[in-house]
Amino acid sequence: MANGRGGTALIGLRTLKTGIATALAVFLSGLVPHSEPVLAGVAAIICLQPSISASLQKGLTRIQATILGGLVGLAFYYLFGNHVLMLGVAVIVVIRICNWLRWEQEASLAALTVIAVLSKVPEEVLSYTLGRVTSTLIGIAVATAINILVAPPRHLPTFRQELKALTASFPGLYRQAVEAYAANDLEMAQRMLQELERAEAEVKILQQELKHLQGAQTGFSMFLERIEFEDYLLFDRSVHFLQDVMEKVRDLAEVTQKRYQRKQELLREGRVQDPAYNSPEFQELLHSLRELAVLLGDLHHCVFRLVGEREVGLMPRIRHRAGEFEGLQDRVRRRLRDWELGTIHKLDISLLMSAHRIIFDLEEIGEDLLGLARAALAAVEEKEGTDRLRRKKGLKEGEDKDVLGRKGEDQYGKDGAAGPGTGAGA
Repeated sequence: MANGRGGTALIGLRTLKTGIATALAVFLSGLVPHSEPVLAGVAAIICLQPSISASLQKGLTRIQATILGGLVGLAFYYLFGNHVLMLGVAVIVVIRICNWLRWEQEASLAALTVIAVLSKVPEEVLSYTLGRVTSTLIGIAVATAINILVAPPRHLPTFRQELKALTASFPGLYRQAVEAYAANDLEMAQRMLQELERAEAEVKILQQELKHLQGAQTGFSMFLERIEFEDYLLFDRSVHFLQDVMEKVRDLAEVTQKRYQRKQELLREGRVQDPAYNSPEFQELLHSLRELAVLLGDLHHCVFRLVGEREVGLMPRIRHRAGEFEGLQDRVRRRLRDWELGTIHKLDISLLMSAHRIIFDLEEIGEDLLGLARAALAAVEEKEGTDRLRRKKGLKEGEDKDVLGRKGEDQYGKDGAAGPGTGAGA
């Protein structure tokens, strides 16, 4: 089982907790009349999930399926006996009920419970049904308790750690994408794709941790993870942004590959490279694109540190960089227009299309990043405003208590005796 980012543990915490929960569930179930210790152990194993919310959800579905299967089995037994044909009909009925209730994953467990109930001798039907339900409840309760009390799973720190690692890698991808295009370097584009594959693997980890955090909005999970719903929404938006950016970075690499292929075609045909490649206007455009990539990298770094680590001191820098992006975006468009006008009669259409595609992808990344920045800034400002109101409210309450205290002292004295002017000496 993974232990952090780099190594593996001989026995993972979840494995250890599963063993403890199974043994304890079997032991406790053995103390309860008519219960099935094996079923309690199975329930404990299945219900000890990577997150507490998932454990509770898994346990709830097993309880529902077991109770439904037990009730259907009892109903068919008392109506028709345990005839083998009626057993088949009962299985059909319980599966249909599960489908109607949208319990598709629990249908097999409910059907197994029906079979188990109708396969018992008459004297054992009711006691077996109660014992099966009780055993399941014991396994679920033990698994949930162990998951909460023994090293409870904390997915928020892992999410923040993975997000921080990705924050360090993406700015380099922006610069590599533009540099690979500018140098028409196929090897650099391929290295960029390899780095992108590693980033995609880390984003999948983020998605998994986010899935666990999705259930951490109620009950014990919310208490243990200490994540607010607004933070979860911001994390979710961040992950979607990373997925979109990876698609655009892959597209940037594809543009470089096609440009390189076009160069090879020209060489095979004995033609020189299009002079527009080396024109001063095109070089100025590339210079602006490099500036744009550096700016996007710095903005990405700041925004994700604000999202993942709540570094509110970066807010002025983010606002400044956002303003610079708009100005640089206009400069890139002007230089693209100047390049097109300067080389309109000798411009290779494939080069023109690739340049437009590079600019479009970078602008899309920038616009999406600015949207995420605005959401992060709004969330931080809203939280700071709420905290200020709470502090003001606490300060006012303290002042009110102080005033009331002084009034009490003036009226009754510090030791509780009546003060002057109260008529106590009359």
